[in-house]
Amino acid sequence: MKLLSITALIYMTLVLRTLGESTIPDAGAPQDDKLDNINVSTNEMMQILLVTGQDYPGHKWRETAPVLAEAIGADPRLHVTVVEEPSYLALPELQDYDAIVLHFMDWEQPSPGEEARTNLKRFVEGGKGLVLVHFACGAWQDWPDFRDIAGRVWDPDLRPHDPHGTFRVQIASKDHPITQGLEHFDTVDELYTCLTGDAPIEVLATARSKVDGKDYPMAFTLSYGEGRVFHSVLGHDVAALANPPVAELFRRASAWAAGLAPARKKVVFLAGPASHGRGAHEWDKDAALLKEALDASPAGRGIETSLYLNGWPDFPEVLERADAIVMLCDGLESHPLASRERLERIGKLAARGCGLCFIHYAVAPPPGHEKEWLEWIGGYWEKDYSANPVSTVEVRPATAGHPVCRNWTAFTARDEFYYRIRFREDDKRRRPIMTAMLPPNDPHEEVVAWVVERADGGRGFGFTGGHFHKNWAIEPFRTMTLNAIVWCAKA
Repeated sequence: MKLLSITALIYMTLVLRTLGESTIPDAGAPQDDKLDNINVSTNEMMQILLVTGQDYPGHKWRETAPVLAEAIGADPRLHVTVVEEPSYLALPELQDYDAIVLHFMDWEQPSPGEEARTNLKRFVEGGKGLVLVHFACGAWQDWPDFRDIAGRVWDPDLRPHDPHGTFRVQIASKDHPITQGLEHFDTVDELYTCLTGDAPIEVLATARSKVDGKDYPMAFTLSYGEGRVFHSVLGHDVAALANPPVAELFRRASAWAAGLAPARKKVVFLAGPASHGRGAHEWDKDAALLKEALDASPAGRGIETSLYLNGWPDFPEVLERADAIVMLCDGLESHPLASRERLERIGKLAARGCGLCFIHYAVAPPPGHEKEWLEWIGGYWEKDYSANPVSTVEVRPATAGHPVCRNWTAFTARDEFYYRIRFREDDKRRRPIMTAMLPPNDPHEEVVAWVVERADGGRGFGFTGGHFHKNWAIEPFRTMTLNAIVWCAKA
């Protein structure tokens, strides 16, 4: 039996691509060098079995399985094992796992036999989890019980899918643990239109066909016996599974199927040294207040927060699992990221989708690193171009309906709102969040807070207010900022 850890499978895939081989190392080879995907004892983790090895000829499972396994294993509570023979489902060892991920379809292959079917049915009925990926909906066409286990199955008499291309996935359930906090997203995939079945399901996500204009389920859940089942037809190829919101969907679904609550998001506050005397640029007090407010908020129940002073943690490894980093600090040459090593670390975190929130002077990058700020948060304060007078102005929400603009209205504050921010021209990622008429003696509408959704799946937020500590006592001032932190963390 071919048992592979994530690391081994990814290595195997790279070797196969390089050598053009079609064989796999002998199943009986020693497994002493097998590595877990995270350095936590597997005894403390939920065990996920990803079953692959057969599929429709157009589905390159040897390429997609490692991507799927890596996406699921990014949750440190989950340990993923990959098997390449669906017949493994017949073995008693199946009961050692907490959830099974089916990533195969027995296309013109002998389907796993009666013993495998009985074993899988008993597994799910007994209270464990099942996740079905893409064309797994077409497995076991000759097994009536599979229709009830999967909730919906492929019907060869229906139109299979829209032409491969871009479509929008709409989150239909904002309250389910799998999709809570997820936003609608675009993906390049096959929009399946071929599912049939009558089992009760809870639809989590839909997409509208460009062919017939109808909405079709893209992801849903159901109960089978005491077990939990998640089924999504997304994931045709590597690009589809590597799309950050799709990877997030399958990661959350696997944890949910295994019986885990959603992983708490991690928000790290980095507060630089105070620099302006009492009442201004008191970054440690500002960060502590925001941390306390976030911890006390309803959204804070799903977030783990930490605060580090002097602009950077003594052990920067603590940043590795951050979902969002909030920087309150001086800028330009005094910015904590003026260090190349630190800048590179933040760049790697951003590349894997970490949210970045830069507040007030933090939006002023170290000289020569403006391009990183444009990429990470969408804009920056530019010396000799941007302006920063202290003035009393009314500020307003700028994008109705955006999550960061919820639950606050226009208010007046005296602050050093930087304006004339340097943005990319025609940056379709950027959304204005807060505007003000500045300067008071020659007013023009200026953006003083904004967000971006990056191609790497991460989110960025820039806010030019926050010069005076007392302004955090203004409820809408504080609410907008907390909204942005939660949004950037995808909490």
